[in-house]
Amino acid sequence: MPRRMLRSAATALLASAPIVAAAPAQAAPQHAFPCAVGIQNVSNAVTSTISVNIACGHTRTVGVRITAGDTELVSLQQTVQAGVQQSVTVTVPRVQQACATLQTDGESTTLCTP
Repeated sequence: MPRRMLRSAATALLASAPIVAAAPAQAAPQHAFPCAVGIQNVSNAVTSTISVNIACGHTRTVGVRITAGDTELVSLQQTVQAGVQQSVTVTVPRVQQACATLQTDGESTTLCTP
């Protein structure tokens, strides 16, 4: 499949589907943040898998910091391609709540799992 068709399909898919389905997120108003973001925490009796999904209209570098309470689980910079949803996922011993702070182009947003 040509690259252009893949981008179009990815953009159409992003426009028609919610980024987070497993757990609703509590987020700061995102009117200023230039990317669509979501967070989910899927846990079993022993572990939690926290995923942060990011989709941007333009290619940009996004800083991602995932925390549980006062513990930093991951901190990294990721280049997010235009129109392509990308994820940062970490599996850790079970946590009740996780938060993600994302930064790009001088804007930031924080969202947490319930």
